[in-house]
Amino acid sequence: MGHFPLCCEARHEAPIRRLIEGCVDFVRRRLPPERLVGVVLTGSFARGEGSVLSVGGRLKVLGDIEFFVVLARANDYRRLRPEMARWGPMAAAALAEEGVQADLEFGPVHVGYLYRARPSIFVYDLRHHGKVLWGPPDLLERMPPITTDGIPREDALRLLLNRTIEQLDAYDRIATLAADGVLDVAYQRLKIMLDLAGSALAFSGVHCASYAARPASLARLLRETPSLARRLPAHFERDLAQATRVKLAPDDHDFVRAGGESADERRPALRAQITAAVPTMMGLLTWELEQFLGTTGELDELLARYLAAQSLARRAWDWGKLLVNPLPAPRPLSVPAALRLFWTSTPQALIYTAGVLAYRDLVASPRSDLVAPPAEAQGNERLLPLRRAAWPRDRHTRRRAIVDLWRWCVRNS
Repeated sequence: MGHFPLCCEARHEAPIRRLIEGCVDFVRRRLPPERLVGVVLTGSFARGEGSVLSVGGRLKVLGDIEFFVVLARANDYRRLRPEMARWGPMAAAALAEEGVQADLEFGPVHVGYLYRARPSIFVYDLRHHGKVLWGPPDLLERMPPITTDGIPREDALRLLLNRTIEQLDAYDRIATLAADGVLDVAYQRLKIMLDLAGSALAFSGVHCASYAARPASLARLLRETPSLARRLPAHFERDLAQATRVKLAPDDHDFVRAGGESADERRPALRAQITAAVPTMMGLLTWELEQFLGTTGELDELLARYLAAQSLARRAWDWGKLLVNPLPAPRPLSVPAALRLFWTSTPQALIYTAGVLAYRDLVASPRSDLVAPPAEAQGNERLLPLRRAAWPRDRHTRRRAIVDLWRWCVRNS
């Protein structure tokens, strides 16, 4: 393992490095050399921007530490995918004596994927910033070259849409989380700010992988793009700069007590932050949809155009994948509804649209969480392929249905 930096706080480097080295050994003990091509570190730790917090005499990694396990055989990828989903908690428990609390993630990938990887934000960051911890040093250099202006606009738009649904999920989970979970949601709020900027930059062809450089890159983009600047609130640049400072050095900015001394105090503050961010996220989404579709309009009209813009070939492919998904559906599906929705859009675009509308509804009156207006309920029902009897009528349960379907056929697809 090379001696590249892992985080911005030098005092945390040694224990994090030992943990990562232990993770490589964990993988190598489970896979023989003829089946294992390489182990690759991805994400913010690969860029030297990992977030590490001192809590109660131990270190807590904010977010997770992500590894790609590159396999020689395609059938190993299919066979080991469910098993590797369990490796993260197993490795975290086995390596706990290092004094570091971390969520670990091991993702299998067939080596052939690297040779034919299509341009995306993730692929760009992997190609340019991933670190080969074990295996051929030039493993990632075998990937096709990719430049920032080669990242598809749709990929940047999907980043924003995914973060929108993640905020729906966090909004409802906060009430039931333990103290560590509340810290994770607080960290997610920091990442949302950075990812909003990242989406705008990638959408504009100037993707900036570095968190530290992102505020300056966004400021430059806003000066050069008045239409975007008009869609974002005036305080966004200031908030982004503050989120960046805390993300890179959480100990120095008293991250543990931000929003209150206890988890019970932080919960309402975080919920308020999620709803306060609705205008910013809707403004950026409106701008990206306008640029993507080549038109202007209100958000509801743009979402309708976005649904209609999905090609028939894409709809056939995506609905086919949904119908043969090996994982059981989290909610009862309706085949007649799926056939009807085929003529509207793809399942992913429909779930994204339902998520955007549900997220925007978070700023509605609290009483409206109990029972939604009939017209709204019918409109949202038409977006998802659920059986009519299984469709939840209150906004809280509807948010859970949207998140469940998103996890099933978008995030885990």
